[in-house]
Amino acid sequence: MGPEPPDEPVTPAEIPSRWWRCCTCGGTGSDSYGTTCEHCDGLGFC
Repeated sequence: MGPEPPDEPVTPAEIPSRWWRCCTCGGTGSDSYGTTCEHCDGLGFC
């Protein structure tokens, strides 16, 4: 049998209405050394 449905309805996470491209990595998510951008945590946007 499958898992039981949750008691409360599941709502999606709140997403910001505007996303800004990271000014440190340019939206790539990594810095010039190939490591994760510390400014945006590798997401590419702020």
